[in-house]
Amino acid sequence: MSKPPSMQEVIMRLHEFWAAHGCTIWQPYSEKVGAGTMNPATVLRVLGPEPWNVAYVEPSFRPDDGRYAENPNRMQMHHQYQVILKPDPGNPQELYLASLEAIGLDRTRHDIRFVEDNWESPALGAWGLGWEVWLDGQEITQFTYFQQAGSLPLDPVSVEITYGLDRIVMYLQHKTQVWDIDVDGQHTFAELFRDPEVEHCVYDFELADVERMKRLYEIYKAEAEACIARGLTIPAHDYVLRQSHTFNLLDARGAIGVTERAKFFADMRAQAKAVAELYVEQRRKLEFPWLKEGEKGRGGEGETEREEEITQSPISNLQSPNPQSFLLELGSEELPPQDVVDGIAQIEEKLKALLAQYKLGYEGLRVTGTPRRLVAFVSELAPMQADEIVEKRGPALAQAYDSLNQPTKSLEGFARGQGVRVDQLEVRDNYVYAIKRVAGRPTAEVLPQLCLDLLNGLRWGKAMRWNSSGIAYSRPLRWIVALFGDQIAPFTWAGVASGNVSRGPRFADAAARLPAGGFTTFTIRDAQSYFDAVAAEGVVVDREERRQLVAELVQQAAASIGGSVPDELALLDEVTDLVEAPQALLGTFEAKYLELPAPVLIGVMKKHQRYFPVLKHGTLINHFVAVANSNELAHPDVVREGNEGVIRARYADAAYFYRADTARPLEAYSPRLATLTFHAKLGSMLDRVERLKALAPQIAEMLGASVEEVAAVARAAELSKADLMTSMVIEMTSLQGVMGEIYALKSGETPAVAQAIREQYLPRFAGDDVPASRAGLALALADKLDALSGLFAVKAIPTGSADPFGLRRAALGIVNSLIATRTDFSVRAGLEAAAKLQPVTVSAEAITETAAFVERRLQGVLAEEGFAFDVVDAVLAARGDNPTAAVRACRALNETVRQPWWNDAFTAYARCARITRALDEQLPLNEAAYVEPVEHDLHAAYLAAAGRISAAVEPAVVLGETLRDLQAPINAYFEHVLVNAEEETLRRARLALVQRIAGLAAGVADLSRLQGF
Repeated sequence: MSKPPSMQEVIMRLHEFWAAHGCTIWQPYSEKVGAGTMNPATVLRVLGPEPWNVAYVEPSFRPDDGRYAENPNRMQMHHQYQVILKPDPGNPQELYLASLEAIGLDRTRHDIRFVEDNWESPALGAWGLGWEVWLDGQEITQFTYFQQAGSLPLDPVSVEITYGLDRIVMYLQHKTQVWDIDVDGQHTFAELFRDPEVEHCVYDFELADVERMKRLYEIYKAEAEACIARGLTIPAHDYVLRQSHTFNLLDARGAIGVTERAKFFADMRAQAKAVAELYVEQRRKLEFPWLKEGEKGRGGEGETEREEEITQSPISNLQSPNPQSFLLELGSEELPPQDVVDGIAQIEEKLKALLAQYKLGYEGLRVTGTPRRLVAFVSELAPMQADEIVEKRGPALAQAYDSLNQPTKSLEGFARGQGVRVDQLEVRDNYVYAIKRVAGRPTAEVLPQLCLDLLNGLRWGKAMRWNSSGIAYSRPLRWIVALFGDQIAPFTWAGVASGNVSRGPRFADAAARLPAGGFTTFTIRDAQSYFDAVAAEGVVVDREERRQLVAELVQQAAASIGGSVPDELALLDEVTDLVEAPQALLGTFEAKYLELPAPVLIGVMKKHQRYFPVLKHGTLINHFVAVANSNELAHPDVVREGNEGVIRARYADAAYFYRADTARPLEAYSPRLATLTFHAKLGSMLDRVERLKALAPQIAEMLGASVEEVAAVARAAELSKADLMTSMVIEMTSLQGVMGEIYALKSGETPAVAQAIREQYLPRFAGDDVPASRAGLALALADKLDALSGLFAVKAIPTGSADPFGLRRAALGIVNSLIATRTDFSVRAGLEAAAKLQPVTVSAEAITETAAFVERRLQGVLAEEGFAFDVVDAVLAARGDNPTAAVRACRALNETVRQPWWNDAFTAYARCARITRALDEQLPLNEAAYVEPVEHDLHAAYLAAAGRISAAVEPAVVLGETLRDLQAPINAYFEHVLVNAEEETLRRARLALVQRIAGLAAGVADLSRLQGF
């Protein structure tokens, strides 16, 4: 094997490669930047309509990433290689992959993938959609289609490729840490950069003076404003960069709270926008000199003349007398996993509707997909649309014919407009009708427009532009296959023409040794042969088949060492949609890392690497399973070793965080919560902790907690949010509460306190665990009640799909926790207790609105349980404030209304309820006023019924049978007695008795809401 290239040689090869593809070779910028993006060659040159291709090395500084040179590949100063391609050349991913070959990376030996990672710079007002590129699990590049910079939309869109130069060279040289890199054949990375790295870490984390930094920031801000006022674009940009680096230093020192962070970003973003506008205006005054002559009329952002967004090719003669299969394949750069799922669901729903709308019969519809292709297959699609009978009503008969029974001009005009003769019109119901049979068009003629309608109807969580069509899709669309039988259904969408040529998977491109920018293709003979053709390329196109295969391969890999993989359904779904052909690899890591808490190890595996943890006898062992994208890896050991190196670095980072976090007791982190804003009107997270300290013990007492449990919840509330300020939770927010429990135990807190800290966040999602301890349940309820009460009071209420504070989840968590633990609890009482502690006034209306919000979540839970709608409605009217009691009542009432005797018993009860529902007072019983024996009989029956219900542990269980026993006395009563007697005393006595019977269901359900009342 030839000697790996030095870092210097890698840079030279990248320069040569990109220069050969039209890039200007630029230089690093003179200011400290957080990324190559901030160099004016990127952040300014992407603005405006002028083409611009550039490549350069950029030393980038991110103080918070410093690790005192203890991490294998994470440093506060790292080197990026930055490439900008403006506009998109059409094959930027393929060019990028070819550049890896140019620097000596053999793609056939590795697993290279594009994994969703969207980029945003709040300070620069810039964002884009794209991926991080993984090389055997290691992130080596950020690949982004810029959508906005300087708060200005970009047109054309630029492609940004940011190589992690140090990591790539480390990999090429087979080093386990960047410090061993050969930089130039003479010096190692450590010799040149380790001492400055350590010194910068000492400065960044220990020495940088917060007050001086804040003063510097204000000075830089003022200088930037002065430069902007004078129209000095580059000097102004320089001072914005200095502000950005100063902000990063303050952040590393832990001096930036949430509110301050938002203000800093807003200030820098406003100045970055002003700089961007200055730059665009400068180029406009020069008439955008780099535009070609035919493009001179183009202006700045949003002013580009767009080509037709949708064009349709001429339709060839595709008519066929027989049903045929139809195939639509939408080929793109790698879709985000969720968009694969959403795309499949959307296409299935919308295509069914369109086929019905277009009156096209078919036998079956199959929709599936991979990260690179969404596929719809329609079997036995009819060759013609169904004929349609169109009926139009014309003038009334009196206006259609004159006195001589001759057609009027009105009738003749109607017939002419409908394209029929007068004698073909029909008379019906005193009106004239035109009835026409509209012959269906050939399917081949309507398919192109149907496909356009389908594509135009797709919607994505985040969509992007990438070419001059201006059309947005989840990721750049690169090819379309549309076949009706063996003929192409021709149309063009987003600048892509349909055809019969698909593209091969990435691993096929690597094996083909193509010229730079090339990709493999294969021709689809006809729609029916598509699935065989794509399978021959090594692609498992059926999502369910691929998901099952991933699950089987992962378990097989774990079983090879006597282990197993726990159910990780969300991870399984994500991995399924990251690959076109799965291959599982069993990896290992140093056993010393098992000293770290298992949730940390598993969290790192799942969040950062999408690895499956391996257990043996229920305990985590030092193995993992990675899933590569290949039907058959040529060098699996190379890929395995690469993934093992990645997890080694990740765990080194986790160990660094854990050591730093456990150097202090958990309670030492609480004061810093003052810098973390919960809501501008509700105070900081520390303010929220103070409220929880008061509220949680009250909730515990409402739950009937013991003195010990109340004490435990009080202490847990005091520590409840402290872990939010630890390095581990800042790095992985999903571990909030989990790390709180671990750090609490390390700090000497009792197990009950530690458990409650973890349980406060439960349940986190549908089907999740609920608090198992009473202290945990009390803290969980207090946490959610405080959030709901305060945020509803300040009108931070969920709207549509927007729920930034997770209030729907909080309300559902209250409902599910109470039901699962079978705990009776008044939600309103809890909200009222929380309201008294808020720093703002919580009106009675706000409490009612919040209680109704929680009740709607309860309604949804009861509906999902299968209870009848009217039963749920009736129960919620009486027990909507107590979820657990509501469930008991629904179960009992749902069973009652199914009984054969119920209708008759309910009819009798309803007579009592109807006649008294207008009463606005509770009438006193007066047995002495009765004059008929049936009155005394019913009175006695009522007392027995009331006693039975009162004595019942759960009144809902006996209510139905109790009403059944009252049926006969009630019917006899109404048969012999006039309730609304003329004499007032008698009338009130009779009304009082039936009113009491109507009230037997009070506290269980409002039976007037049941069907049949």
